[in-house]
Amino acid sequence: MSDRRTARDPPTEQSSLRWRLSLLMLLQYAPAGGVIPFFTLRMEHDLAFTPMEMGWACATQAMAGLVGPVFVGQAADRWFPAEHCLSVLAGLAGVVLWFLATITQPLPFFLASLAFWLLMGPALTLGTSISFAHLSSGERDFGPVRMWGTIGWATTGLLLGVWFSDPTWLEPMAAWIRPGGPRHELADAFRLAGVLAFVLSLYALTLPHTPPQRHAKARLAPLAALHLLRSRSFAVYCACTLGMCATLPFPAQVTPLLLKHLGVPLRWLGPTLTIGQSMEVVSLALLPVLLLRLGVRGTMLLGLGAWLIAMSVLTIGGPLGLIIATMPLNGLCVCGYFVAGQVFVNSRAHGEIRASAQALLTFVNGMGLLIGNLLVGGVRELANEAFAPTFAVAAGIAGTLTVLFFVGFKEEGEGLQAVEEPSPGSPELVGRELSSGS
Repeated sequence: MSDRRTARDPPTEQSSLRWRLSLLMLLQYAPAGGVIPFFTLRMEHDLAFTPMEMGWACATQAMAGLVGPVFVGQAADRWFPAEHCLSVLAGLAGVVLWFLATITQPLPFFLASLAFWLLMGPALTLGTSISFAHLSSGERDFGPVRMWGTIGWATTGLLLGVWFSDPTWLEPMAAWIRPGGPRHELADAFRLAGVLAFVLSLYALTLPHTPPQRHAKARLAPLAALHLLRSRSFAVYCACTLGMCATLPFPAQVTPLLLKHLGVPLRWLGPTLTIGQSMEVVSLALLPVLLLRLGVRGTMLLGLGAWLIAMSVLTIGGPLGLIIATMPLNGLCVCGYFVAGQVFVNSRAHGEIRASAQALLTFVNGMGLLIGNLLVGGVRELANEAFAPTFAVAAGIAGTLTVLFFVGFKEEGEGLQAVEEPSPGSPELVGRELSSGS
């Protein structure tokens, strides 16, 4: 199948297509890169929410992930072109972000956040689906293309660092973004993310056509995907992914608060948080080499080990230089475990059940993130918002999962070469990328 697609698409067309999809990745992760790093800061410092109120608001991403990508993905599979769905979702997400910047009460904030992720979560899934549907070699090309999503995330953080320094040349745009507001505020991150979502909405209309498939057998695909759990390696992978996703909210919620506590000024907070993406960019670029050299099991163990070290350093809580120095380990975990895990799932699910296998993984991710976000809120309340005991819980979970994966997951020949090509034109529900953990 790969040879036929390569013969049909000249090298120059494939190169152009890869750049178009890379720009898609950059734009679709840029809004989340503006919202997530400043989400808990706005709730704690501007709105004075309690830890549990913050936990519930952060859990909306997981709640949306349990249902949104599955239903929207099925709609794109059967009824509507994926690029049109992506455009509508991104545009509506931009509107919600503008409203979210004005909300100050816990319940409306929770509902608006839930609405945003019900729109943006499926949008991330559809962007990945479009990429897998049109790349001639998904396992070879997806890592470098996905790398641009990380660059988009980091670029937004750097831009917000400039924005929060209040340069005079940005005053006209600031007056348009927040009329009557003389200085910056944390809510500006939501407004600027909304602008980026509108840009994504327009760009999606220029993407290659990805038509719905309308296969009748797809109705039975979710049930068929559950049969994969009979494999011990697949079951262990799902269990470890559930646990890993439960630990991701710990740094996502608490690291910005810790950095501010350690004296990082607001204008440097965004750029500092993007350090975690530096290793992710490098790892994504090298992902094919890592998979060939280490195999799927070795690459995923590398990601787990990096996460354990990162959580242990956060438990220590300082000095600031040590915490910043270990931030790249977050990016190594995202690539080494989660993105390599997508390659593993893609290799174990064949034909019509592949999309539903990825949807099953999305459900596992969402359930883990839901548990984790509420767990962070509960632990922080029990620990009187102390940082060390909060991160100690995450480090303990990460250590347990590393041992479980090492003992229970076997290679069974799932190397890079074992990944099958996506069917031409069929969107693949790979699930949300978990850069929010960085």
